Amino acid sequence: MFDGIGSIDTISTVETPNKIAYGMGAASELADFAAGRGVESALVVTDEIVLDSGTVDPVFAALEAADVEVSTFDGVEPEPKIKLAVAAADQLESVGADLVVGVGGGSSMDTAKFASALVEHDVPPREMLGMGNVPGPGRPTVLLPTTAGTGSEVSHIGVFSDSKDGGNKKVVYSEHLFADLAIVDPELTRTMPPGVAAATGMDALSHAVECYVSTERTPYTDALARRAIELIGGNLRQAVHQGQHNDEARYRMSLAATTAGQAFVNSGLGAVHALTYPLGIEHGVGHGLANAVLLPHVMRYNVPAEPERFADVARLLEGGHETEAGTMDRAYDAVEAVESLNEDIGIPNRIRELGEIEESEFENFAEIAFEHSKHNVDRNPRNLSREDAIDVYRSGY
Repeated sequence: MFDGIGSIDTISTVETPNKIAYGMGAASELADFAAGRGVESALVVTDEIVLDSGTVDPVFAALEAADVEVSTFDGVEPEPKIKLAVAAADQLESVGADLVVGVGGGSSMDTAKFASALVEHDVPPREMLGMGNVPGPGRPTVLLPTTAGTGSEVSHIGVFSDSKDGGNKKVVYSEHLFADLAIVDPELTRTMPPGVAAATGMDALSHAVECYVSTERTPYTDALARRAIELIGGNLRQAVHQGQHNDEARYRMSLAATTAGQAFVNSGLGAVHALTYPLGIEHGVGHGLANAVLLPHVMRYNVPAEPERFADVARLLEGGHETEAGTMDRAYDAVEAVESLNEDIGIPNRIRELGEIEESEFENFAEIAFEHSKHNVDRNPRNLSREDAIDVYRSGY
């Protein structure tokens, strides 16, 4: 069994938020943070559904306990456009808030991160896209996830749809987007609908599995990815089907999502995230759902390149269960374990079940994936050509 430690000769650096607070009721930590920083006013960035559900109430309470004047931007939408971050930045400037608080899924947290940078620098937003183009620190930022999946609270990445480029997703990467404080409070996930819990949980699993076999993995990311896989295998079903009635499962899924987020920030991802890109662009399939459906098919393609690691994934998903099967058979067990997990939480395993998607589109899908997500292709453990990508789509159709 692979020990997950890696080479003792490996030298790695770790990228991370300034501080992470974790646990039931951790939202209250925001009061001490605000008081310690002398914060007088804050803008809470979220969406209408999260706001109306009352999920943000503990955040408001913490800010009010620190005598912070609070304004709210609730215009975030799924797959947010660049103009949303600009609008949030405009409101941030108009109210003069000295703290940005992102509360919600990845869309809200990414919007908060980008807005915090935009308000501090007189640079057009599109000039900040790409790697390392944010000129300096943004306004102080705190991020609180209300789902257990994206890991955005601990990442330095923001993903946005560009309406001036046909809706293509654009990514901004910068160490200046790391939160000053990431607060992971599983109590904020109580109101997650089952479908959201399923899709975001599988998003976290795709992060963990892809990190574990990434060509840029490290001993640090191995340890994080292994623990995340184990937690998801043992808790996602309960978190989906029992939801607010199972605090322990939601607690562990929140931990898994943040742990997997820390892993992918430091190791990169792989072909799953490349090949799901066109499903979102061309058909509006949600990121987590698309990852869930493509994950087993990309895993099956990758098994020959990393059989020992995929065999380890099978054991982790199965709670350490051992069999007499050989390494290759166990590696393919990992694929079956992911497919079974999808089935158990109501997610299909076939691309054709995601909407009006035709096999004739696969060649175009491959072109889009290689054009816009080549960095993920490059980190995949098995070399992937455009023709290989088309074959993966076909195998998953």
